[in-house]
Amino acid sequence: DDKKGKPDKAGKPDKDDKKGKPDKAGKPDKDDKKGKPDKAGKPDKDDKKGKPDDVEPPMDYDKCDHELELLDFSKATLLAKNLSGTFGGMLRFGSVATVHGITIDLIVRGIGTYAAFNSTRNGLYGDFGVLNLLQTTQGRLAFTFVDAATEDAVEIGPFYFSFFDLDSGDLGGGLGGESVTVDSYAAYQLREGANIYTGKEFGFTKFIAEPMTPVKHPTLIAGLTEEQLQSSVTIVYPKTNSFTVNLDAPLGKGGRNFFFAGKSVL
Repeated sequence: DDKKGKPDKAGKPDKDDKKGKPDKAGKPDKDDKKGKPDKAGKPDKDDKKGKPDDVEPPMDYDKCDHELELLDFSKATLLAKNLSGTFGGMLRFGSVATVHGITIDLIVRGIGTYAAFNSTRNGLYGDFGVLNLLQTTQGRLAFTFVDAATEDAVEIGPFYFSFFDLDSGDLGGGLGGESVTVDSYAAYQLREGANIYTGKEFGFTKFIAEPMTPVKHPTLIAGLTEEQLQSSVTIVYPKTNSFTVNLDAPLGKGGRNFFFAGKSVL
C-alpha cells in the first residue's frame, strides 16, 4: 500500500494516513490529537490546551425554552436574622417569589463551617441579600425554598441567582480575593472583561476575584455600574428546593460581605 496519503483506489486515501486527513466520508481519523473534532463536531478528550471537554459554556437562558422563576429581594422582608455560625440560627427572607400562587420564603443556614465576623451585617441591603464572612475562613451555606404558609420545602425553577461585589478589598494587600463555589447548576454568565476568573475544586466551579481595589457596595439591582457588573456572576439553577454555596475570603483581617440577588443585567 502507498503510505503517503495518496489514494489507493477510487480517489480515497488509505487508512494508514495518520496525518489527520480524512480516511473516509470527510471525517478526520481518530488519531488526530490536536483538539479537532473526531465526530459530530465535538472536541476530542485529548485536547490538553486548557479547554475542558466536559464543562458546559455559559448559556443565554433568555433564548431558551425555559420559564425562569425570578427571585426579588427588593420586595422581600427579613423574617429571621440570627445566623452567626454553623450551628443554629438562620436568615429567612420572606416573599422572595410567588410560584403557582404559593408565596416562597428563602432560608439560609450554615452547614459544615461558617463563621461571621459581624453577624449584624447579615440580612438585607438595598435590593440585595448579604452574608458576612470572617476573613481567612470558608463558609458553607444551604439555601432552601419553603412555602411561607406550611413551612414545606418547595421546588422552584429553573431560576437565576447572582453574586455581586466579588473583589479582593483593601485587606491583605489586595491579594485576598473573595470567591464563590457552586455545583449542580445549569449555566452561568460573566460580564465580558469580568474581574473574575473560574477554577475547579473537587468537581465544583469556583468564581474567584482578581486582585484589585475594592468595588463599591451595590444598592440597586437596576443601577449597577460597569465596575460592579464586572465583579458579578449570574448562575442558572435547574428546578430544586435547595442548593449549597461555599464562600471564601482567604486573606486579611476582619470580615467580608457577599451580596446576592436574583437576575442581574449581565
